[in-house]
Amino acid sequence: MRKSAVITIGNEILLGKTVNTNLTFLAQELANLGLPVDYSVTIKDEATAIHQALRQCWEKYDVVITTGGLGPTTDDITKQEIASFFGKKLVFNEEVWEQVQKIFAARNMPTPEINRSQAMVPEDFIALKNERGTAPGLFYEEGEKSFFAFAGVPVEMKHIFLTQAKPILEKKYGTQDKVIQRTIHTFGIAESALAELLSDFQPPENVNFAWLPQPGRVDLRFYGTDAQAIEKVFNECYSRVQTYAWGFDDDTPVSVLHRILREKKLYLSVAESCTGGLVQKMVTDLAGSSDVFLGGVVSYANEIKVKILKVKPGTLNKYGAVSEECAREMVTGVRDLTDSDIAISTTGIAGPEGGTAEKPVGMVCFGFSVHNDIWSITHIFNGDREIIRQQAAEFALLNLIKYLQGHKF
Repeated sequence: MRKSAVITIGNEILLGKTVNTNLTFLAQELANLGLPVDYSVTIKDEATAIHQALRQCWEKYDVVITTGGLGPTTDDITKQEIASFFGKKLVFNEEVWEQVQKIFAARNMPTPEINRSQAMVPEDFIALKNERGTAPGLFYEEGEKSFFAFAGVPVEMKHIFLTQAKPILEKKYGTQDKVIQRTIHTFGIAESALAELLSDFQPPENVNFAWLPQPGRVDLRFYGTDAQAIEKVFNECYSRVQTYAWGFDDDTPVSVLHRILREKKLYLSVAESCTGGLVQKMVTDLAGSSDVFLGGVVSYANEIKVKILKVKPGTLNKYGAVSEECAREMVTGVRDLTDSDIAISTTGIAGPEGGTAEKPVGMVCFGFSVHNDIWSITHIFNGDREIIRQQAAEFALLNLIKYLQGHKF
């Protein structure tokens, strides 16, 4: 099998200021082309580091890709170092310069002279048109080896890869060794307990099996090049864990919930306290949410819980805002307010302060209403404020999904 390497160039990534989403995208795309990423490295914008990474990767891999460092400023040295490594001169490319000017003209801006540097292309390289920015991609080949350089801006990199680099790779290498992946998403069972269910499960040598634990849930992934073998293993594993499975492959909690609500022709509403609207944000991040979501209330203050959601003052006095009693009244309140079929509520202590021995930081109470069924759950999450809120919001969606799928824990 042919393999690829990705070199990410950028001090901002090493400083932790920028998440390397480019690598995730490229790894998925290259795997689908039968050119899986076998090696990845992130380096500084430094000549020595760039040369060392290029030398290491060009000797060992069929396809080498760099991202970052193609801008017009003095700290963007990648292109010069690429040319130096391959022993090529930089040559002014009139077509690239016209494209750069065209982009600035579309913005009603004059083209800065500094951007002329982006029209300098190493000889024997092909400039890949960038319709999303001013830095063209670069393509070079020696025999069966291919090299690409892309701008680090994700929207530009993805556009150039999909429109120009991908067709080149498909034509040159084909997709006969495409890496096939199947994933089972599980919820409501710990990784150790899931491992016990699969203790005697052993995939064949031509199928790779990976455990992918995430906060609150576990994914099981099967991958390889034999589609029939992967599907057989996938089905065998699913038969063992189906009680805890909520989705497959590219499914997300929101996409699965949307699909179920559409199929059942149901509408959702949400009342939130500690999650501060995060559940509603998740639901509406996916296009078409107006087909399944009516609205909601962020009732952070007790006064709002009472005035809008009709939570009884006596309930708050006796049990407190962080209680299943309050969560149930919140969920019925938002259900009645919006006249929805289904409702969710959250109320808890996200921290970092405010916890007690009886109600520690991370404790969240959830309310659920589906037609005439009303129930509540309390769960304690670990982590900082952001992680607790994120986990709580996803926990609410996944519990509702499992109920609607017919599974009750």
